[in-house]
Order: sequence, then C-alpha cells, then structure tokens
Amino acid sequence: MKRKLIKYELMATARLYLPLFLVMAVSALLGRLSLWQMPWVVVSEPQRFSVGASIGRSDAMGQLLGTLATFVIFFYILVMLGALVVHFIITLQRFWKSLLGDEGYLMFTLPVTAGDLLWAKAVSAFLWSIATVLMIAAAILILLWHPRMVSAIRYQLAQIPPDSWSLIHQMLRSIFPPVLRPVLVIEFFVNGFGGLFLLYAAMAMGHTVRRHKVLAALASYAAITMVIGTAASLLMGALFPILASGVSELELFMSTPELLLFARQMGDFLTGVWSFVLVADLATAVGTFLLARHLLTTQLNLE
Repeated sequence: MKRKLIKYELMATARLYLPLFLVMAVSALLGRLSLWQMPWVVVSEPQRFSVGASIGRSDAMGQLLGTLATFVIFFYILVMLGALVVHFIITLQRFWKSLLGDEGYLMFTLPVTAGDLLWAKAVSAFLWSIATVLMIAAAILILLWHPRMVSAIRYQLAQIPPDSWSLIHQMLRSIFPPVLRPVLVIEFFVNGFGGLFLLYAAMAMGHTVRRHKVLAALASYAAITMVIGTAASLLMGALFPILASGVSELELFMSTPELLLFARQMGDFLTGVWSFVLVADLATAVGTFLLARHLLTTQLNLE
C-alpha cells in the first residue's frame, strides 16, 4: 500500500513539476540561443584563465548586445531561484492540503497508518527535490556551454603535470577516506528526509490551534530549529577541540610528505565531524517523524 501511496503522490505532483521543468528548459534554450552569437573571449594561458563577453563596440548595436546579455542572465537567475521557491511551496502545499485540509478526510480513511502517509509525502518531495536540482544544473550547462570554453578548460587541465595530478589524487583519497564516503552518502538522505519531517512536524503542530494556524506553524518551525540548533552548537563546541587536536597547522611551502600527513589528519577530522552531524541529523529526523506521526494520529482536527 505504501508503494501505491508514493506512486499516487508522484503522479499528483508531476502535474505541477513537469510544467515547471518545461519552463526551465525553454528559458535555458532561449538563453543559449540569445547568447550563442555573443563575441565570447576566452583567455587561456598557463598563468591566466578568464572568460567574458567582449562587446568591443560603443555604437547602438554594441549597447543592444550588452543589454541583451545582461537581461538574459538576469532573467535566467530569476527562473532558477523561482524554481527552488516553487518546489518549496509545492512541498508545503501538498502536505497541508492533502493531510491537514479537506483532502485529509479522504486520506485518513485509507487503510494505512499516519506514518505511511508521512513517508509517501516525504519520498515524493525528496525525489522531486533531486530532480529540481538536476534540472537546474542541466539548465546551467545548457546556458554556459560553449566550444571555446570547453577547449580552454581542457587546455588548462593539460598544463597540470602528472606529478601534481598524482599528489592531488593522493590528497583527495586521504581527505575523503573510505570510512567517510558512506557517512556522506547516508547523511545526504538523512538530512533530506529530516528537513522534510521537521517541516511536517511544524505544520502539524500549527494545525492543532484553532486560529492563525499558519502563524502557529511558522512559530513551531522557528522554535524547533532554535532548540535543535542550540543543542547541536553546544555539543559541537564541546567536541570540536577534541576532533581538531590531531590536525597540524597548515603552512606555506610544505613538503609532499607533510602535505599528505596534513591530508590524512584532515580526513580523520572530517570523519569525526560528519559522523557527529550524521548522528545529530538522524536523531532530528527520527524525533520529528515521531512527533509528526503522533500529532497526525492523536491531535488532528480537520474541522
């Protein structure tokens, strides 16, 4: 039944997200076509790398091209920021309307638990958040891609000697040791779902009052985040000196062994920090999920 709930939620939200993605794709394509004929100048030298649009003209056509480039980039930034705002609004609206609004009468008659409903909303919102970020990244690549820029980047990368590449790879492997990588992957999912459950818990708390439910939800969200942030800051402040005690001071002109040692120490430090963050976010996710489930089960008032 939980799969059917997730499928239904994805289908219902697709009617909102697909037009949004279409607008993003069209705006990126229009921006690409508008900027394609701009006189891009790419300076690619061993000691210098820059990209810019050189109008090189002071007449009316040059001013028109400059204005067009500024307008396209400004419009594109607005579209990308608007996509994030729309995604956030859809996430809030779907939970409020489906579970706390008129649709709640139907949703809570289904043979599922309040936890199943929470997971269906959270999984759908999490997947759409990933899709939105990927769509924004793809749109940025569409807008900024240019053959000269690709050639210039390849040229700059070719200037790095093999010994430097080897040192970079060794340092990256040390800074991100094998034990840290799964922690980061798990943290990505825990943080994403934890943020959604926090929103859901705040909205459920706000809905328990008779009047000014939206203001009560905002106040609940602020109170929960303040308590969690204060507790996490105090704990991290107590643990930070212990975690950072094994990190050497970074100095200029360090030798290769010293750089590798520093990278290993940073890897241990980051592992400790992200492990703490993972535990804190996991506790937050579990706590807010249980709170939201309890409120939807025992305190929900759809009148």
